[in-house]
Amino acid sequence: MMLLKAWREELWVIGGLLVVLWLVGLLTGLARWLVPAGVVGYLVWHLYHLRLLIRWLDRSSRQLPFSTPGIWGYVYHRLEVRRRKVKSGKKQIGRLLKEFKSSTRALPDATIVLNSDFNIQWINKAATTLLGVRKSDAGQPVTNLIRHPDLEYYLDAGEFERPLQMAPQPGVDTRLAITVVPYGQQQYLLLARDVTEQHRIEVMRRDFIANASHELRTPLSVLQGSIEQLEAGMGSHPDLGKPLARMKRQSQRMMSILQDLLTLARLESRQETGPLQAVPLSSVIEEVVEEAQAASAQHGGHNILVEVAEDVRVRGQQEDLYAVVSNLVMNAVRYTPADGTIRVTLTPVANGVRFEVTDTGVGILPQHLARLTERFYRVDVGRSREAGGTGLGLSIVKHVLERYESFLEISSRPGAGSTFAFTLPGKYLEESRSGLGDDSRKVS
Repeated sequence: MMLLKAWREELWVIGGLLVVLWLVGLLTGLARWLVPAGVVGYLVWHLYHLRLLIRWLDRSSRQLPFSTPGIWGYVYHRLEVRRRKVKSGKKQIGRLLKEFKSSTRALPDATIVLNSDFNIQWINKAATTLLGVRKSDAGQPVTNLIRHPDLEYYLDAGEFERPLQMAPQPGVDTRLAITVVPYGQQQYLLLARDVTEQHRIEVMRRDFIANASHELRTPLSVLQGSIEQLEAGMGSHPDLGKPLARMKRQSQRMMSILQDLLTLARLESRQETGPLQAVPLSSVIEEVVEEAQAASAQHGGHNILVEVAEDVRVRGQQEDLYAVVSNLVMNAVRYTPADGTIRVTLTPVANGVRFEVTDTGVGILPQHLARLTERFYRVDVGRSREAGGTGLGLSIVKHVLERYESFLEISSRPGAGSTFAFTLPGKYLEESRSGLGDDSRKVS
């Protein structure tokens, strides 16, 4: 509406000017000169306002003749409205920036803004205190100032789903948890938190579990030996058979729990049992299946189907891989009713090799699936104890698979059985004869 009004004023001005000059020219006989002179004057008027506009854009002049009639008045008005909006926006941005700086200075976590090349753009006060990075270090790669091979690998890998824990300097007890959050146009926010106390408590917890489990093994072994001696010499006391059997069963269960606790403590502390070796995974599965067949006889018998790719070898620890396969297969035996079917498969896939255990057992309700790998978590406490499980098997599986950059996949429906599976990445495979062998068989 304002623009239309401005154009009308502009046309009235130029039209009125030319009409007046033409009439004056008719009266004076100078019409042939006055009308062109009016057009030239009109052009000069526009050139003058263009000059004012250029000076205003160059900020050499901060004043504009806002009362100018016609189209230039509208232009000046719009420019002033825009200038005020920009000025208001700058003030708002300034306030937000000031609040942001105040809030980041108050953060206990070290905060560093990085560009796409991981060069430092901005830091807060906590970054200076915790990481030793100063404002004058802006523009430098963060790895030049925080020198640690784990951080370099973490940034190069670009997998920021999990935080990185590291010691900033060798021989220092301080532990940092570093999280990188991508945002904007290939920019990153690096957050570092001091987790020394939490790390110390975690180490104390692991050490306590490992030491307590280790110390309890000796008296428990003595107790088991004594029970066996009593069983051997109870000929004249047949009434002791049942209590001794219960004692023996519970002591064996306790020994299994202690062994699993020691295994968990080792896995959580990331202590390696030795260098990586070429482990014949196919043979490990065959060995576990043979043990499962013996255990199956005690549970009424099952139909165990085995489909294993020939000669699959992986780089790792045989003890760890055996624990994973054994826990998954034995769980299927424990929780599958007699005459049920258990299928164990090992097949090459595009990104590695996949292991699956499928059963026709009781199944698991959906609300329990996410917590199955927690220590001592049981869907049915009574049934788990009756089956002889320790409640630590799937937790061990989870920790072992994390070391092989894999995870446990669980799918189940109540009354329709369960499937437990994982895929080992191709980087852990040794060169072998891949493919499904002819050793698929059915064992009852």
